[in-house]
Amino acid sequence: MPRRKHPRHRPIGEDTRIAVNLTLKKLLDTPDQKELEFPSSYTAEERAYIHELARGLGLKSKSRGKGMNRFLTVYKREGSTIVQADAVIKLQNASKQSIYNLSHTFPLNQKEYQDLLPPIERERPLSTDVNTNTKAMGRLNSSIPQVPQLKTNFDVLHFRKSLPIFNSREEILAALNNYQVVIIAGETGCGKTTQVPQYILEHCQQKHQACRIICTQPRRLSAVSVAERVAFERDEKIGQTFGYQIRLESRVAPKTLLTYCTNGVLLRTLMGGDSALSTLTHIIVDEVHERDRFCDFLMIALKDALVKYRSLKLILMSATMDTSIFVKYFNKCTVINVPGRSYDVDVYFLEDILKMTNYMTKEMLAMKKEFFKLKDQRKVLESWTQYKPQHSSRNATKEKCLLPAPILAQQSDPIPERVKLEPWLMEEMDKSVSDAWLHGGEDNFAQLLHFILSENVSVDYQHSKTSVTPLMVAAGRGCINTTEQLLNLGANLNLRAGNEWTALDWAKKMNQTECAELIEAYMKTYDCVVSNDELVRVAETSLAEEDKILLDIYHHTFNDDNIDYNLLLELIFHVHLKMQPGSILIFLPGYDDIVIMREKINAEEKKMSQNSRYNLYVLHSNMQTCDQKKVFKSSPHGTRKIILSTNIAETSITIDDVVYVIDSGKVKEKSFDAISGVCTLTSNWISQACAKQRKGRAGRCKRGICYRMFSSVRHNSMQPYQTPEILRLPLQELCLYTKYLTPGNTPIAEFLDRALEPPSNIVTRNAVQLLKTIDALDPWEDLTEMGSHLLDLPVEPRLGKMLLYAVVLKCLDPILTIVCSLAYKDPFILPSQPSQKRALTAARKKFATGTYSDHMVVLRAFQGWQNARASGKERAFCEKNFISAPVMEMVVGMRTQLLGQLRASGFVRARSPSDIRDLNSNSENWAVVKAALTAGLYPNLIRVDRDHLQLRTQKEVKVFFHPSSTLRDFPKSPRMTSAQTHAANVQALPCDWLLYEEMSRTGRFCHVKFVTLVNPLTVALFSGPARLPMDVLHEAEAVWESDSDSEVDESHEGTIFKLDDWVVFKLDPETADLFLQLRQKWNALFLRRMKAPNKAMSALDEKVINTLVTVLTNEEQACGLQQPTGIGQRPRPLIVDYYPANVRRDDYPERYF
Repeated sequence: MPRRKHPRHRPIGEDTRIAVNLTLKKLLDTPDQKELEFPSSYTAEERAYIHELARGLGLKSKSRGKGMNRFLTVYKREGSTIVQADAVIKLQNASKQSIYNLSHTFPLNQKEYQDLLPPIERERPLSTDVNTNTKAMGRLNSSIPQVPQLKTNFDVLHFRKSLPIFNSREEILAALNNYQVVIIAGETGCGKTTQVPQYILEHCQQKHQACRIICTQPRRLSAVSVAERVAFERDEKIGQTFGYQIRLESRVAPKTLLTYCTNGVLLRTLMGGDSALSTLTHIIVDEVHERDRFCDFLMIALKDALVKYRSLKLILMSATMDTSIFVKYFNKCTVINVPGRSYDVDVYFLEDILKMTNYMTKEMLAMKKEFFKLKDQRKVLESWTQYKPQHSSRNATKEKCLLPAPILAQQSDPIPERVKLEPWLMEEMDKSVSDAWLHGGEDNFAQLLHFILSENVSVDYQHSKTSVTPLMVAAGRGCINTTEQLLNLGANLNLRAGNEWTALDWAKKMNQTECAELIEAYMKTYDCVVSNDELVRVAETSLAEEDKILLDIYHHTFNDDNIDYNLLLELIFHVHLKMQPGSILIFLPGYDDIVIMREKINAEEKKMSQNSRYNLYVLHSNMQTCDQKKVFKSSPHGTRKIILSTNIAETSITIDDVVYVIDSGKVKEKSFDAISGVCTLTSNWISQACAKQRKGRAGRCKRGICYRMFSSVRHNSMQPYQTPEILRLPLQELCLYTKYLTPGNTPIAEFLDRALEPPSNIVTRNAVQLLKTIDALDPWEDLTEMGSHLLDLPVEPRLGKMLLYAVVLKCLDPILTIVCSLAYKDPFILPSQPSQKRALTAARKKFATGTYSDHMVVLRAFQGWQNARASGKERAFCEKNFISAPVMEMVVGMRTQLLGQLRASGFVRARSPSDIRDLNSNSENWAVVKAALTAGLYPNLIRVDRDHLQLRTQKEVKVFFHPSSTLRDFPKSPRMTSAQTHAANVQALPCDWLLYEEMSRTGRFCHVKFVTLVNPLTVALFSGPARLPMDVLHEAEAVWESDSDSEVDESHEGTIFKLDDWVVFKLDPETADLFLQLRQKWNALFLRRMKAPNKAMSALDEKVINTLVTVLTNEEQACGLQQPTGIGQRPRPLIVDYYPANVRRDDYPERYF
């Protein structure tokens, strides 16, 4: 049937024509902008004009919606995220019947209808009726100031008077009389944390003045250990005059006058209203130099409070800090400097350690010999690199020859990293590498690949005269296909040729931009790190020639971005077996590093016990309090204490008998990219201030020694101070806190702008927008019902939302495991041998069990690890599957902590309808678990574009699976290119929607990690805001201006459901009506549970949940997605070394971790 003639367009205003022309031309002139949406205020005639103009400019256009809600999008033919065909939702008959039964038995009532109305200005709530639980919020108790009645432990009185801080006692008390804000800068171990509060109490007792003091600490462990120490010094039991309060655990009483707490507890107290400060006389904020985000945030609130409460005194205490920034911030204040202990500390750097331990690995010996050949190599390479290869013809550059690509079958067994080759083969390889560089040509590169794939030659073979590898030659020649294949075979990017160039250097210096981008993308996606040239090369420093050579050899064989456990072990041998008595404190970045070193030391027990015995201790901020106390006790005579610690021992706690400090120079830090929204936990180099702190832990009882496992060159290049957390972490959590700390109409950005060092506007704006998107804040930045509960959960808001949905959907346990894994880190370890990456991928795929889900991988891995541990096969399981046992132990502890918080909030109750078993009644149903995942991960959605076989997100036109994702498959044939493989992966997906946890970008490559496939109904039900306009459904009708042949023909009957600016679904009218009823019933139920978590679920609530489960299960089966078994398996009771400090083991008789 021929298309009907559309009527001639009516004239439109000149100003509109000019505006539209300018707007579309600007779109064409802006490379980064791919699409443009015109508001619904345009008339049909004006939209018709835009369609016609867009077509004339080579753009595509698309109209959707009805009447006042009809909107038009213009987008570029290439690079738009618009998927031309609207997503379709179809319901199975059984699902329709289930929803029909629910809606007729329990139709949407007036109360639910009102609850689901989107907020509008005149209805803006002035107060919330959300039930917030004081215990869950972790606030300070509300006692009143009293005159102290102190006792004294005379056994430690002499020790207290010997502390350096004692000499400043009168100066501190005088300053407090004259200033409202006092800054005490005292070196580590001077006694400020334990003594300053006691001086204030003694002074108030002497003057008969009432007082009540709060002293904040950045970590739970330090709050507990310091409180117990002060109680001991006063000959009292903890919990009377002296107490502590941390999240979920407190030892305080109405008579408590000095409370040690975490920064978070004081923040939550202030969130209850600053009237809480009226009962305080002194607030001490300790360790302010650490600049954690809660500390910086507290400064804003306390600065305001000091104006209101003139009698309140604020004391800021720090070890080493730039006090000027605080003096400037608080205007009128005074600074008191307190010296530390007087014992000197000798410092040895990496170059000294290498000499004193005579450390020399086989690789270093080989490299030492290689150094003699370097001069000859450099001469040859000079002649090579003087010749810059010309770009080949167009066909050759694109490498249209199909070279064999690696496939899984070829790589399932690890290729030996170094195999001694026959002389003839070495000669052939040298000739092939030389010919490939000097002459280029497809045949030479094909010959190289043939040797690597067929003759057992290492992919990292280095030319005997120049040390050049095949990857360097391919990159320098600009052969993109060969470069990609060598990377897929596991080529090492850290190798250097005789002229010190890496493969990336070859690509850049030969102006092969495409190859350079490919290598950089590979480095980012595989988490490869090439040593920083400026820091590694020590030739330009003032080191002795011998030290330069030694460091050069070491850095050519070991990447010092990692911890050298073997060198560390040799250094421990040196100190323990040859040095005088004294405890050894070893600073390591994270718990996994601590566990590795603990196992290495224990494996050498015979050697370590030759001259004297040793006791090994572990210090980590999240470990159980009672286990940590042993570290403070002196070891028996003839026994050395060895402490493996994170940076908690840097300032938060003091161990008196430490003589030797070994500093790895690393700290685990979270960092956040505001543009990409990616948060990473990595080991970074510490600052010079931190290095000084660590050095200061030695020599507290006599002259000490500090061994730094980094060179003096590295030390000189370190930044002076650590970057404050508020500048490098996502601010969603702080933005939520802001709503409790500010007057109702204060914008969040305005409050954060008053910080010591304010975060950038884009970071704050993105954080607020995400909180609105996930329903934690309403359009006016006020907290929603769910937003109030997200404050209680010690995970980022999106993961907190996932947990709350899991509670209401009754699939808590699997989500608890997944949330803890996402919040901490990926439990899989990158193998040491590049060729084992395929074996790691195979292990991940085994855990995925065909579910198209990376979240299933971490869940199955955790369950498998628990079973292996219970049966005594943990080590074998971890080695076989590349799993980190320390990470799994941390997940166990985090699960316990989160479950405890849910109990405190009222969502989990013992022996009631909401007990732990009831909240897991749907845990075995993977479709329901994916519903909770969808709610938490929104707006991180991917849509499959079947027409172009691409993955698209709201902002990205082409997205690829990260190499670690189990949804990324291998080439089915040796001749398939990467693009063909990706297209095949996309085509094989049974559904058109995916969720992802994080996205990373390098150049033109955009990869997603932790991906899970979901059906369209799950997306439509659990994405977007709970409160949508009641007229959210629009009939899809033929509109005459749909003249553009680029528009999808919308003349057939249907209904449009617009979830947000990007997610739009088309349904038939009957399905649309039933779908909307089910969505509204679910959201009404969820909002009820958020308002009253303690209230038992009614028969109506149970019916809604059962209907949801039935419908989700039906739709999952209709998509051909399988239901895996065993995912709801209850975790076994485990005894692990890690427990959160705020949870006592006997608090949970169920052992439900």
